[in-house]
Amino acid sequence: MMNLITCIKLMARFNVNSTKLYVSINRNTSRIIGTTAELKEGDVLQVEQLLYGMMLPSGNDAAFALAEYFG
Repeated sequence: MMNLITCIKLMARFNVNSTKLYVSINRNTSRIIGTTAELKEGDVLQVEQLLYGMMLPSGNDAAFALAEYFG
């Protein structure tokens, strides 16, 4: 949940639209274990899609991708 809040606050602070930011999924992210959004290495997704992937299927991989991007 904190990952979601942090991403949304950063986008608001810098006036960035989540549909205009793209994240490329790397090998480490695609190999995250636990509940995932089934992201594959080389996928390129909008931040908005990753936010949904993090919240709906509780995707650890989507959360990790967002943490790497915004961190």
